[in-house]
Amino acid sequence: MADDPKWRCRYRDRHPQRYLFTAAKHWLIILDEEQEHTYQSESAPRYSAHDVAKKRAMMEHSLLLFSSATPRTETYHAAISSRMRLVTLTHRYGGRPLPTVDFIDMRAELAAGNPREVSQRMVQELAANLQRGEQSILLLNRRGYQTVGMCGTCGHVLKCPNCSVPLVYHKAQHTLLCHYCGHRVSPVPGLCPECGGKIVYSGFGTQKVEEELAELLPGARILRMDQDSTMQKNAHEKMLARFAKQEYDILLGTQMVAKGLDFGNVTLVGVLGIDSLLFGQGFRSYENVFSLITQVVGRGGRAELPGRALIQTAVPDHPVLQLAAAQDYPAFYQQEIMFRKFSLYPPFCSFCVVSFSGAQEMEVFQAARRFAAILGQQFAAHPGQPLRVLGPTPMNIAMISGKYRYKLTLKCRNDAGFRTLMHAALDAYAAEKLPAKAGIALDFNSDGD
Repeated sequence: MADDPKWRCRYRDRHPQRYLFTAAKHWLIILDEEQEHTYQSESAPRYSAHDVAKKRAMMEHSLLLFSSATPRTETYHAAISSRMRLVTLTHRYGGRPLPTVDFIDMRAELAAGNPREVSQRMVQELAANLQRGEQSILLLNRRGYQTVGMCGTCGHVLKCPNCSVPLVYHKAQHTLLCHYCGHRVSPVPGLCPECGGKIVYSGFGTQKVEEELAELLPGARILRMDQDSTMQKNAHEKMLARFAKQEYDILLGTQMVAKGLDFGNVTLVGVLGIDSLLFGQGFRSYENVFSLITQVVGRGGRAELPGRALIQTAVPDHPVLQLAAAQDYPAFYQQEIMFRKFSLYPPFCSFCVVSFSGAQEMEVFQAARRFAAILGQQFAAHPGQPLRVLGPTPMNIAMISGKYRYKLTLKCRNDAGFRTLMHAALDAYAAEKLPAKAGIALDFNSDGD
C-alpha cells in the first residue's frame, strides 16, 4: 500500500515498524508487532501506544490495524469477542513451509559429560551448514560473558553496590558491569572480599557463547549482535548489511536478532538459554516466550532453501515450548486465556502497579503500607468498585541506583470511578507529606513490576 501513489507516508518515528499513511481524507494507523513491550512507556509519562493509537483513530475517524503473528492475549481476546475484526493470514509469504523444529535436551547433554553451553547436536548442525555454505542465526537473550561471581567458600555473591543484582563479567573489557546503573569494577576480583576465598564465575552470555563457537568451529565467521557490540552509531545497519552479503556464517545475538530479519541463505535457527525466560516472573512470561520462539524460528527458510530450528532446553516437553514449536497460536491462546481467567489477569481485569522508591528501605515500605491503608479507606466508601490489593512487597529488583523499591499490585476495573478514587488516594498521600519519604508512580501497562 505504501507504494501506491495515492498514499504517502505521513509519520514514521524511531521505531522502524510504526507507520501512519494518509490519503486525502482517510488515515490508516498500523502497530506492527503489536505484542512488543516497547509500545509501553516505562518512564513518566507512563502510557500505552495502543491506547494512544485507539484515541487517535477515534479522533480522525480512521482505521486502526494491530498486526502480529503472536498478538497479545488481550488483543486476540478482543478480536474473537467481536470488539475488533479478526483478519488472518493462513499461508507464509511465497508459500514457503514453516521450518521444522526439534528440541535438544540439555539434561542429556550434561549427563553425557558436555559442560559447554552449546550442545553437541547444535555444533554438528552448525558445522553442516558451514559445509553447505548456508548461514545460521543463534538467539541468546543474555549479554556478557558470565553472569554470577560467587565465593566458593562462603557463598558471597558479587553484587552492584547501588542495585540488588549480581555484577556481570564482561571478558572483552575485563570488567564487572551492572546492567542497570552502569557501575563497573575493574580489575575483576579473584578473591572474596568477605573471607578471602576464591571467586568462581558461572552462567553464560553472548560473549562466552561466541568464544565457545570460535573454539568448536574454528573456520566459522561469527557476528555477535548485542548491546555491547552495537553501541556505535549505525552499528545495527552495518552489521546486518555485512551478514546479508554473506561475510559471516553465524549471527549470534540477543532479542534484536529475533524479529524482522529476512535473509534467504539462513537455514538454521538455534535458541539457547530460553528456560530462564520461561520461568521468569510476570504474568506475561509464557506469552513472551511463545512470541520470542515463534518469531526467531520464522527467521529460517524464508527463500528457496528449507529451514530448521533447534531449541536447547531442560524441559523439552513443556507445553508452551511445544506449542511454539508447532507455531500453533490458537492452541496457545486457549491455554493462556484459561490461566488468565482462573487467576484474574487481563483481559478479565485491569492491572495497575503502584510503585514506591526512596533512599531508606523502611520508609519506603511504610509509605507503601500507608498508601494501601488509604486505598482501603477510599474504597470502603464505594463498595461497588471492584478492587484487589496485593502487597506491599519488594519489586523483582528491590534496589536500583541506590533507591529501594516496593510495590502494590491492584487488580481493578480501570474506569472513571476508579480513576477518581485513585486521585483522591494520591491527594491524601501527598497531604501526609509521604512523597518526601518515597516517590510514587502508577503504571497501568506493567506485567507485574
